[in-house]
Amino acid sequence: MLIADDSATARAQARYALDAARAPVVVRDDEPVVVEADGGVEALRQIVSGAVDLLTSELHMPRVHGLDVLSFRRTRMGPTGRAVVVTIGMSAVARARATADGAVAFCDKPLSPEGLVAALASMGR
Repeated sequence: MLIADDSATARAQARYALDAARAPVVVRDDEPVVVEADGGVEALRQIVSGAVDLLTSELHMPRVHGLDVLSFRRTRMGPTGRAVVVTIGMSAVARARATADGAVAFCDKPLSPEGLVAALASMGR
């Protein structure tokens, strides 16, 4: 799982929600694989470095926008994997673009365990 947000607080909230929700993530060597990206550039690096089964991404990040991260991931990986957009406010146009690029759930900030559970349930996870 990749948590992409330029806010350290938001990344910590996402980790808390993930742990509290007991969300299923990829396990490697008996350890859950959860990586963080402190912005869009680092998110792109993480996507290039390995398959990301689940992405949570803020949209409004400096240098590389979250919509561009979603688009890049979809181009690299095809329709596999899932993405949850975690943001404050979103236009209908941005929502449509995010959906076209693989976002299957949308959560308001701050991400709560309940919000993450609902998002994962909508994905069948």
